Amino acid sequence: MHTARHYTMLKLLIKCTIGALFALQSIHCEADPQLNLPPLAPPGLEGRRPVTFPNGDASPTRVPLGVDGVVSGDGSSVHDRSRSERFGPPYDGDDDEEDERPNYPAQQPEGRANDYDRRDRQDSPYSYNDRNRYGGDRGYDRNQNRERYPGDRSPNPYVSDVDNPLLYRDGGDRNRNRYVSDVENPLLYRDRTPYNPSRDDDDRNRDNPNARPYNPNDPSFGGRNPPDPNYRGPGQRDPNYRDQGFREPGQRFPGDDRTRYADDPNYPYRSPEEERFRIENERRFRAETEKLRAFLTEIDRKSSLECSLNVAAQWNFETNINDATQVEALAAQQRYNDFQRLLWDQMRRIDQTKIFDDKLYRQVRLMSIIGPSALPPDQLDRYNRIVNDMLAIFNGATICAYEQPFECGLRLQPHLKDIMAKSRDWNELQYTWLEWRRKSGRNMRDLFEQLVDLTNDAGRVNNFTDAAAYWTFPYESRNFREEMEQVWREILPLYEMIHAYVRRKLREFYGPDKINKNAPLPDHILGDMYGQSWQNILDIVIPYPGRSFLEVTPEMQKQGYNPLVMFQIAEEFFVSMNMSAMPPDFWASSILTQPPDRPILCQPSSWDFCTGKDYRVKMCTQVTHKDFITVHHELAHIQYFLNYRNNPKVFRDGANPGFHEAIGDAISLSVASPKHLQNLGLVQKSVDDTAHDINFLFSLAMEKVVFLPFALALEAWRYDVFSKRVRKEQYNCHWWLLREEYGGVKPPVLRSELDFDPGAKYHVAANIPYIK
Repeated sequence: MHTARHYTMLKLLIKCTIGALFALQSIHCEADPQLNLPPLAPPGLEGRRPVTFPNGDASPTRVPLGVDGVVSGDGSSVHDRSRSERFGPPYDGDDDEEDERPNYPAQQPEGRANDYDRRDRQDSPYSYNDRNRYGGDRGYDRNQNRERYPGDRSPNPYVSDVDNPLLYRDGGDRNRNRYVSDVENPLLYRDRTPYNPSRDDDDRNRDNPNARPYNPNDPSFGGRNPPDPNYRGPGQRDPNYRDQGFREPGQRFPGDDRTRYADDPNYPYRSPEEERFRIENERRFRAETEKLRAFLTEIDRKSSLECSLNVAAQWNFETNINDATQVEALAAQQRYNDFQRLLWDQMRRIDQTKIFDDKLYRQVRLMSIIGPSALPPDQLDRYNRIVNDMLAIFNGATICAYEQPFECGLRLQPHLKDIMAKSRDWNELQYTWLEWRRKSGRNMRDLFEQLVDLTNDAGRVNNFTDAAAYWTFPYESRNFREEMEQVWREILPLYEMIHAYVRRKLREFYGPDKINKNAPLPDHILGDMYGQSWQNILDIVIPYPGRSFLEVTPEMQKQGYNPLVMFQIAEEFFVSMNMSAMPPDFWASSILTQPPDRPILCQPSSWDFCTGKDYRVKMCTQVTHKDFITVHHELAHIQYFLNYRNNPKVFRDGANPGFHEAIGDAISLSVASPKHLQNLGLVQKSVDDTAHDINFLFSLAMEKVVFLPFALALEAWRYDVFSKRVRKEQYNCHWWLLREEYGGVKPPVLRSELDFDPGAKYHVAANIPYIK
């Protein structure tokens, strides 16, 4: 009997076990969408709705615009920590859109929260919901057939909204409109029973059978009072858990931003001591700001005065070259350098991280950078001596004429420049090209190697890594060189077509034995000592030889043009665009023609005397088409001076070193158009045909487009030299590699490291930037 009973119990146990296994299997299949469970909530937060705090740990991290995802551990951009590392105002971080994150409680750290994370245990055969249901005492409601409290959207208190599959029954779109809150979204409640405060099993009193019934009009319950629907009792005023409808008794309207951020000056929960501290700090901040503003105003007055004295001395020297004016110019320049150094010494004592006025910060930042003048006196003296020695070699270089050993003393300007522009003798051009580099660049190589180290020292004294970073700083771009490369890649297809066309024309002119149809172009036959402009070979390569490009010099002379008339017409051009007329002092003080009684430096230039009213042009104007365009170019600089004359001295300059020239060139392109010249009456017949248009545009390309690869190669070479990417033993080789890479140009003969061909360019000898 006992055996039969045991057998029956064993059989029943086996059936129960099999049934339980099937039940577990079915439970496992149904719970499959919940395998990727969130971490357990920290103790003490069961049943609370996760809350995110403004600028707190649970809020989305905001990355400033323009920063490539560089964020520090506290969620702030590393570029905002040090104001000295920035070039402009701080990032506002006012993006409207933020990254979506799960609504975990604020106390929960990122990453793996605890050892019971289901994402690390994918083979677990039951969910936490099952575990609580069968295990018992983890705070889960004893009544498993109903929700924990009315409106609860999750049957499992440990499952977040994001990972709860019950919220994705509408096709996975939890919130079709991100600007509609969960409470107001009806899609989340279409299968829910509406909240009924009068139902018998109200959770509010389930643990207190003696509690009085719930009354929604009773403020002590935290309910909504009809006279003030947004009022809550003192027990429900926790600022960390209030909703958008919560209103303080003294608050003007619900959701007022003043009550949302603890760091807001009007935050109502600030203690009197904190408020007094805040007011005192604000008063001190304003006082310091006004003190700095007054200090910079006085600095601006002194800077304008010193600048005016220096510019006047330089003007006197260039318009009357003699020993006396040269001594005065050198003394004025030295005085101005000393003033800049004193100013720099004062600016570097200012803590730039405590300047929150963007305009004041920018003034201090710009005045803290003075270039080589910041070097110690002994190094600055050595720097100046090296530059002067290199310029002496450049300016003193002379050669003898080709096959005329007794005709010597030929200088770069005007002799060698004319030979390179007009000669079509291959051997003469090659001889001139080689001799100039032998007499200029080769002799300054040792000096340049010393200059590189001193220029890098000057960059580091001004808080830059090297001279390349210092030279690119005014353009205010963290990747300026990459931006130049990108622009060049956009222009490259046009240049390649021009290069191929010119190579074919030159091959036809000089013969296939001199120019290979697939090789780079020889540098010496391009009409220029450096191959940076090809306009002088237009007679060989012009697309329509019988239909020459515009040249209005004969018509200007025929109509009685003179330098003064040319400047007056240029002034009318700017006034027609609603710009300013030239001030009276301009016409009284400018030099528009070469004086017959004294030597002057005839290089066209525009001058700002730092007074806000004295502007001049120095130019030995000739009645030619080319000078007519140059006159408009120089007056464009004057117009720029007039437009920023009311700014502080440190801001009275171009937006970047290339901006002044860009404005002048833009005006020149407009003035040189055939239509404008026809409107001026300098072109009597119509030139609106394809041949004239192509010749005109091609001539511009031979000056503007072909110049770009030369300028890029020169600056890229110096950036590589300053950053030590190129060793001293590779200077000349690297130069020609870049010339071929950018411009498809090669030297006429083999070169070696005994040569120093970049030194044949003035800007290398003077150590001044060229990219502008």
